[in-house]
Amino acid sequence: MTKTRKKYPFFSKEAVVFLLITLLTMTVFFKYVDLTPYVDENFFFSTEDPHFQVDAEISKLFTRKDSQIIISVSGNIHSQSYQDKIHHITKILSSLESITSVKSITDGPKNLSDAIKSPFWKRALIANNQKSSNIVIIPRDINSLQLIPKIEHLISAMQSNDFRIRVSGFPYIVELIRRNLLIDLNIFSTLAFVLFSLVIMIIFHSWRILFGMIAACANASALVFMINQLLGLKIGILTANLATIIFVLTLSHIVFLTFNWKQLHYPDSPYNQHSAVKEAISHTVEASFWSMFTTLLGFLSLLIVPAKPLRELGISGAIGTLMAFICAYTIYPAFLRLKKIPHDWNEKQLKSFYHKTFRFFDKNYSALVVLIIGIIVVTSSSLWKLDTDPSLLSYFAKDGEIFEGLEYIDKNGGSSPLVLVLRDQEGQLLNTNKIYKRLWQLHKNLENHPDVGTAISLPALLAEGKRRPFSFFASLESLLKKMEQEKYDRIAASFITPDRQNGLFLVRMNEQGRKLHRLEVIEQIKQITRRHGFAPHLIGGIYALQGYLSRHIATSLIYGLGRLILAFTVIAFIVSHSLRISLAMTFSISLVPLCILGCVGYFKIPLDTISAPAANVAIAMGIDAMIHMAHAYHRLKKQGKHHLDDWVKVRRKLWEPIITSMLIICAGFGIFFFSSFPPTQRFGGSIVFGTVCAAITALFIFPLLAKRHR
Repeated sequence: MTKTRKKYPFFSKEAVVFLLITLLTMTVFFKYVDLTPYVDENFFFSTEDPHFQVDAEISKLFTRKDSQIIISVSGNIHSQSYQDKIHHITKILSSLESITSVKSITDGPKNLSDAIKSPFWKRALIANNQKSSNIVIIPRDINSLQLIPKIEHLISAMQSNDFRIRVSGFPYIVELIRRNLLIDLNIFSTLAFVLFSLVIMIIFHSWRILFGMIAACANASALVFMINQLLGLKIGILTANLATIIFVLTLSHIVFLTFNWKQLHYPDSPYNQHSAVKEAISHTVEASFWSMFTTLLGFLSLLIVPAKPLRELGISGAIGTLMAFICAYTIYPAFLRLKKIPHDWNEKQLKSFYHKTFRFFDKNYSALVVLIIGIIVVTSSSLWKLDTDPSLLSYFAKDGEIFEGLEYIDKNGGSSPLVLVLRDQEGQLLNTNKIYKRLWQLHKNLENHPDVGTAISLPALLAEGKRRPFSFFASLESLLKKMEQEKYDRIAASFITPDRQNGLFLVRMNEQGRKLHRLEVIEQIKQITRRHGFAPHLIGGIYALQGYLSRHIATSLIYGLGRLILAFTVIAFIVSHSLRISLAMTFSISLVPLCILGCVGYFKIPLDTISAPAANVAIAMGIDAMIHMAHAYHRLKKQGKHHLDDWVKVRRKLWEPIITSMLIICAGFGIFFFSSFPPTQRFGGSIVFGTVCAAITALFIFPLLAKRHR
C-alpha cells in the first residue's frame, strides 16, 4: 500500500485572522502615520538640556540671525550684468513670505564698491577670493518645506556658466538631510524588505513561512510607528531606518524558532504539526526572552543621554524590541503550524550546503579565530582616533554637486555658525571707544584662527557706523541707537543688548580641514577672548550644538556598550548557570564592538550621528546567538548528555540558524550600500561587517573559551 501524504491547508482560520489583522494594521498605518522624517535646527537636544537652554538664552538677549541660507554666486562680480542678476534674484527672494530679510551687494551696502570697502558688508557678502558674492537669506521658519524648493527653482532658472550658484547654510543642509532620509525610508527600507523575503524563500522555500514572517514583521514595525505617533515621537535622524531594525529583531526570533521546529518535525517524528511547534516554542522562548531583554536594556540605556536623537532611538528601539518578541511568538507560530515536513529536494540541497560549510569552517576554525583577533590587534590603536565629530560635509558624497557647492562656500568664508556672547571682565559697558578698540583687536585675532572663516560682530558693525558722514561727531552710543531704528532693520539688536553689557560675535566656522574636535576649537576661541580682557558669557549656534552632540554620542557609545555588556554578563550567568560560560560570553561579545569601531577608526570612516548606533544593532546579533548556544548547552546538561565535545554538538545544531540569520541581516542591510546618502551607507556597512564578526565570534571564539579543557 502506498502511504498517503497528509495535506496541509494553505491557511488555517487562525492564520487568516492574523492576515486580516495585518491588513487592518497596515491600512491604519499608511492612512494615519506620518512617515516624513522630522529634522530641524533643534533636533540635537531636548528642551531641558543645558546646552539647548544656553542657546535659547542667547535668543532672549539678541535678535538672532545666525540661521542663514547663504547663496554664493561666482562670476565677474564687477560686471553690470552680474550685479543686475543679483538684484533680480534679491528682489524675487524678498517677495517670498517665508523670508524675513535678504541682503546682497545690491541690497544692504550702497553698491559693490561700498561693500568691498565696508568692514561689515565685506565680511558678510564678499567671498575671501573676491570671485563671488553672497546673498544672505534669513528665513522666517527654517522648517518651511516650501522655501528650499522655491530657492532651488530660482537657482535652476538663473544658473549659467558665467553665473555659477551654490547654496549652503544650516536650513539648507537640514532640508537635504531630511530628503535623503525620506528616500532611504521609502526606497531602501522597501528594498531591504524585498531582500529579506527573497532570502527567506530561498532558505525555507515556503510561502506559508514567508507570509508568517511578513505578518509578524509588518505588525511589529507598524505598531511601533503608531505607538511613537501616539507618544508624539516623530521620525528623526536616527529613527528613519527603524523599520529595518525592527524587521531584523523580529526575524532573529523567527529564524531560531523555525530551525528548532525543523529539528523536531521530520518524517517519523513523534510530534505532529501542532505539538512540534509547541515544543519548538518551549525550546526557544526562554533564550529569545533573554536576548530580547538584553537588547531592551541596550536601548533603554540611551534614555539617560541628553542628545535628543539618541533618546528618541532609545524609546523607539525599546518599544520595537518588545513588539518584535510579542509578534514573533503570537503571530508567526500560526503559520509555522501550516508548514509541511521539510523532506523535498530543495531541503536536502540546503542541508547539504549547511553541512559542507560547517565541516569546512569547523576544520579551519583556528584561522577564523586568528582573523578576528588579528583585526582587533591591528586596529586597536585606531580606537583612540575615532572621528566622532565629523564635518557636516561628510553627510554628502564627495563627488556630488552638493558637496562641491558646500565645500566652496566653506572655503570662502565658512559655513557653520558659532555664536559668542561676551562681557568685559571688569564689567565695563561695551559702548566706549576704549572697549571698542579691544573688541576690534579681538575680532581680527579670531579671524586669524585657522578654523574661522569670517566673523560678523559688534566692532565690525560699529566700524561700519563710523564710515558714515560726520560720524566722528557722534558717540558710539548714538550710533548704536541709530542702528536700533526700524529703517536700519534694527541691526544693532542682533549684536548688543540694551544694557550694553553683552556683545555678540557671529563667527562662520570652517568645516573642512578641521583637525581638532569642535569643543577644543571653541575652548581655543574662549582663551583668545579672555586674553583680550573679555569673558565668554554664552556659547551657542549650530557649531557648538554639533560639538556637544558628538561628545554625547562618543560618551553614550562607550558607556552604553559598557552598560550593555555588564547587563549581558548577569543575564549570561542566569542563562548558563556557569561563571565560566558567562565570562566567556562577556569576553566574546566584547570583541564585536572592538572589531567594528577599530576598523571604523583604522579606515578613517566618519562616525556620524546616523551611523554611530550601528555597533549596538550588530552586537544584538552576537548576544542573540550566544544566548541560544548557552541555552542549548544547558539543555544538554539537563538531559544527562554532558560530554567534552558538547560545544561541537551545540555549534553543529545552531550553525544553520546563526548563519541563516547572518545572511538575512547582511542581505537586508547590504542594500544600504547603494544609497546616495553616505551616513546610510556607513550605517548599513557597519551592521553587515559587525554581523559577520558577531556570527564568527559566537560560533568559534565563544565555544573555545567556554568549554572545559582536560
